[in-house]
Amino acid sequence: MKKSDYLVIGIGSPYITDDAIGIRVVESIIKMDLPNVDAEEASVSGLDMIEKMLDYKRVVVVDSIISGKSDPGSVLVLTPEDFAHTVHGTNPHETNIATALELGRRLEPERFPKEVFFVAVEALNVTDISEEMTPPVRAALPLAVQTVLRLLS
Repeated sequence: MKKSDYLVIGIGSPYITDDAIGIRVVESIIKMDLPNVDAEEASVSGLDMIEKMLDYKRVVVVDSIISGKSDPGSVLVLTPEDFAHTVHGTNPHETNIATALELGRRLEPERFPKEVFFVAVEALNVTDISEEMTPPVRAALPLAVQTVLRLLS
């Protein structure tokens, strides 16, 4: 089955407060039934993302972030270069996102997407178990969805 040209990956856990934002954005995108767009939930980082991205022209990854540089609920658009100085993904044995993406480009140059964007929502709480996001992150959901749609157009 031929893949669409565009992929949206929502990373996170629907059971860990603000970590659910990537999943919630993907749920919204799936309900829109957009032509030429695949959307899926994932609990991966680094090297595990390479295979998911193959054969797409553009990929948008949505996840929560705690940078301490923005207010909770802020929606940021990042590129792979923005992650160049991160140490690791969710697993300390994992490579950082920038290294994984560069590896994907080198190993599969014809199949790896030409464009990868990250929509990151500044989180307030990614430690408590709850199916409810905090108010500022829940309020950011529509803007995060609109940001993804803008990056797909």
